[in-house]
Amino acid sequence: MKRLISLLILLLIASLLIVQTSFAKEDAAGSNAARVEYNLPYPGMLPDSPLYFLKAFRDRVIATFISDPMKKAEFDLLQADKRLSSAILLFEKGKKELAESTISKGENYFDDGIKNLELARKQGKLNAGFLTSMELSAKKHLEILGNLKEETSGGLLKKIEVLENRMQKYLAQVEELKPQQ
Repeated sequence: MKRLISLLILLLIASLLIVQTSFAKEDAAGSNAARVEYNLPYPGMLPDSPLYFLKAFRDRVIATFISDPMKKAEFDLLQADKRLSSAILLFEKGKKELAESTISKGENYFDDGIKNLELARKQGKLNAGFLTSMELSAKKHLEILGNLKEETSGGLLKKIEVLENRMQKYLAQVEELKPQQ
């Protein structure tokens, strides 16, 4: 039993090192611009896995049970960030179309998160600290989309530009939610 646990821990550490190395390569590619200091979460199972539908189903079930708009916004941001992390790895695997689709789905979560923040503001539950996280996340998404644009061409480039424009609108919406000082 101890060997099994040790093996699982070793595999977990190895997979985290591989993902960090992967993100380090991505960061090095975009080092000519100012980097956004925002850490993306580990994506877990990728959309190219045959069992991914189970993860997506689990996430939908969890989302239905979250009623507090701030908690829902936090969940939506986590899902958007996980989709972006997944897309980076898919892009590196050469699955660029799937990566673009994954980013698009992540931006849908980001949009839902903004709607939940607006609802939280109406209820007087808006957390200013979380708004900063949403803003940093949007900037990180834009940074990575900019990096991905440099590595694409043709129709995929146009799709990524559309996603980039969409995220710029989301960033503006998040900035509008910040309290005026």
